[in-house]
Amino acid sequence: MSDVTVITGAGGGMGLACIDAFAGRGHLVLVDVSEQRVAAALAAAATAAGARATGQVCDVTDPAAVADTFDTVRGLGELRSLVHTVGLSPTMADGRRVLDVDLVGAARVLEAATALVVPGTAAVFVSSMAGHVVLWPELDPVLDEPLEPGFLDRVEAGVPALDGATGYVLAKRGVIRLCERWARAWGGRGGRLVSISPGLIDTDMGRLELDHEPMMAAMAEATPVRRPGTGVLPGLPSDIAQLAAFLCSDAASFISGCDILVDGGLVGANNHPGAPA
Repeated sequence: MSDVTVITGAGGGMGLACIDAFAGRGHLVLVDVSEQRVAAALAAAATAAGARATGQVCDVTDPAAVADTFDTVRGLGELRSLVHTVGLSPTMADGRRVLDVDLVGAARVLEAATALVVPGTAAVFVSSMAGHVVLWPELDPVLDEPLEPGFLDRVEAGVPALDGATGYVLAKRGVIRLCERWARAWGGRGGRLVSISPGLIDTDMGRLELDHEPMMAAMAEATPVRRPGTGVLPGLPSDIAQLAAFLCSDAASFISGCDILVDGGLVGANNHPGAPA
């Protein structure tokens, strides 16, 4: 039986970068919402050195599809790594839909994966620096139970207006808390669980937000770390993929139940506006 690495959202910018980063680490199960996106992921795996891959179509808002995905994993071997990159950005859908995909979907994937955790299993869930914005702390207990019946209704009742941006911030905060809360259960099985909060990353989704949200350009300009060769959006998908690969390795065996910002220092800079420039 093989070691298995699951990459969700495998046809997106971060997912494709993860294929390169995890190539050679056992069998890759490349998961995405459509045949077209799965085909793109499999094409990338075909050119990645050492990659062996299986494609799986899965809508994370469909419990049966998520269950089928992890049945596939069970049939291939032991779950060693999971990188969950699936998500909608604020301009892609309304707040309820963003929450359903970004948080409820993540919880559903986490719940299904937990049954397959063995000693050495590690998972990384992609959140966002937006998850570090605390809008309504009184909603945290609601965000902690995304699989409860009526979850979306309770969130909507607790905010003035549940638009895409609000849904995104709440969903990404919920993902961070999800990984914190489930780390104990994973640790009891010998596994680890971490979230990553990217900043402004140069992906199709990032460029979509840049086109629709004028504030994005100012945020990019305010990001302390700028490197030669990067565009308006200063982060690269490989920044996320390489960190995910490290976090799923034995070198990170004491890291669990926390969030890691990969934002070029933007959140820290915003927290200290009077600091030296």
